[in-house]
Amino acid sequence: MEKNRLLSKLNISMKDYNNELEKILEHKLFSYEVKNLLLSMLYKIEDAYKDFEIVKVEAPPKSEYIEDLLRIIKEKALTIFLAKSGTAEAKELEAKQLSYEIDKKNGKIICIQNELVMLCALFKLDETNILMDTRSDYVEEPLKFFLNQGRLDSHIEVIRDFNGWSWDIVTKDIVDLEYNLMYQIMVLLDGRKHIKNKKYEDVYQLLEKMAIEKYIKDKVDEKYINDFEEIRKNKSERLKLFDDKKNFLDQITIEKRQCTKEIERIDKILNNKDLLKEEYYNRNKKLPNKEKIFSVSYLVGILEKERMQLLDKINECNKIILPKEFVEEKNRLEKETNFLNSIAFDLPKEDIIDLCNKFLIHLQENIEKMHNENKESATKQNEEEKQNLTKWIYKLRSFCYIPLADNFYIKDLEKLKDNLEKIFRLIVKKAQEIKLWDTFTEDNNITYDVLKEIFITKIIKLENINIQCRYEENVLYVEYYDDTVIDSSIQIHIDNVRIKKKFKLFI
Repeated sequence: MEKNRLLSKLNISMKDYNNELEKILEHKLFSYEVKNLLLSMLYKIEDAYKDFEIVKVEAPPKSEYIEDLLRIIKEKALTIFLAKSGTAEAKELEAKQLSYEIDKKNGKIICIQNELVMLCALFKLDETNILMDTRSDYVEEPLKFFLNQGRLDSHIEVIRDFNGWSWDIVTKDIVDLEYNLMYQIMVLLDGRKHIKNKKYEDVYQLLEKMAIEKYIKDKVDEKYINDFEEIRKNKSERLKLFDDKKNFLDQITIEKRQCTKEIERIDKILNNKDLLKEEYYNRNKKLPNKEKIFSVSYLVGILEKERMQLLDKINECNKIILPKEFVEEKNRLEKETNFLNSIAFDLPKEDIIDLCNKFLIHLQENIEKMHNENKESATKQNEEEKQNLTKWIYKLRSFCYIPLADNFYIKDLEKLKDNLEKIFRLIVKKAQEIKLWDTFTEDNNITYDVLKEIFITKIIKLENINIQCRYEENVLYVEYYDDTVIDSSIQIHIDNVRIKKKFKLFI
């Protein structure tokens, strides 16, 4: 039976992807074991992707996901070694408490013999400099780090939490729970567009703050921490200058002179080969090996860029002394200083709760906007509403199951209990208004008590849910079925209830 079910999943597209991977592997000098592991990994992805797409409604299309993975194997993975138990490679990984290591420059992977670890290593090898529009340079590095880590955990979810039969969140294999939480909420709100939608600006700003706090908390880059403190100090001091216009104008004059003097120095260097070589030597003497300037011609590009930045700064100085620009700059600096001062050298739990509540607020806004505006196209709009609401129900279910610790999820947060109940009740009401769900009782409280379980069920396809009720001695026994297989049950103590005995939830 199990074997037949496996074989039934081997559709044409799977065979095509399997053949495509085999063709790629023909040109790779991987060992037999590595090739088998890659083929086994692809099979697991194929087997689980259908369920993954249902549960995670913002998942990329399967074709896009697999083609991207095949591209990485073909173009990025040049060498893959399996660290077998007892070997020097395995002992080295174990000593570092790692399951894999990558060398992006040389396209090299060393990993243990495990499909999930291999998938993680491949996507890690393909990490890119993802950037969002940011308020300042000090946001870029933490955001890039957050997006890459969040994306990595999101990409491996397909075989980490899905096996072709069930959805089981393996918390221990999530690389970073906090980044995962931030990334999952971002994706649930705005797909994989990195919060480009202006109506989610409040979420974007909070994610910026949390990314910086997390980056500092984890001490990813000690230099960044020192630089950040210096930026925070400088912004506060500059803001104070705005309260004394005379001192402010004096400072602007000094800055313009310094910029002009530096531009003159750069011009001299660019027009004198000996000075250019001297600058090249002096700069490299102060830089660590990985940051050294590799040629004089490359230094020319750096100097030209620095010259342009200095000219831009002079233009800013000229603009800022104008009355209107002065006020606008002061307001902008006040906002930025407040933002910088709000950042803790930790990731406060209050920020996590705030992010969760912002998600629920936007979810509520999206649901409340659903209504029929044109009676002539009411039927079409009703179908669109049903699809839209169903999508948000899946999103809310995913949100509830974002893990915060082992066997502890967002749904378990006491501080979110009231807001979650409010959203659950709103969705239940809206679903019955547009006839997405069956009306099985006239009692609104019983309706809610029965249907709130839908938001925390692990049944993969919610449309398969059947509900069976039995009322005996002031107790309503409710059983939830995944088609014909019982999944869970609850008991509700209540007097005098009239309810359908058995019904399919989605109409």
